[in-house]
Amino acid sequence: MFVVYNKQKIYTYLVSIVTVVLLFCVANSLNTNKNTISTSSTIGQKLLPIYNVQTEEKKVAFTMNCAWSQLQMG
Repeated sequence: MFVVYNKQKIYTYLVSIVTVVLLFCVANSLNTNKNTISTSSTIGQKLLPIYNVQTEEKKVAFTMNCAWSQLQMG
C-alpha cells in the first residue's frame, strides 16, 4: 500500500494541526480563574431520573437514557 502526499494534502493537515493546537492554547489561557471548584456526585447516594409525574394534562414526552449502562453497574 502506497501513501501519496501532495502539497495540498500536507497544507490541509498542517492547517488542521495548527488550528487544534491553537484552540487548546486559547482554552488553557482562558482558564486563569484559580477559584474553580471540582465537583462530583456524592458516593453512596444514587440519583435516578424522574420517570413519570402525575398530571391532568394529556401530554407525551419522548426521552432517551444515554447513561443506561451506568445505572445498571452502580
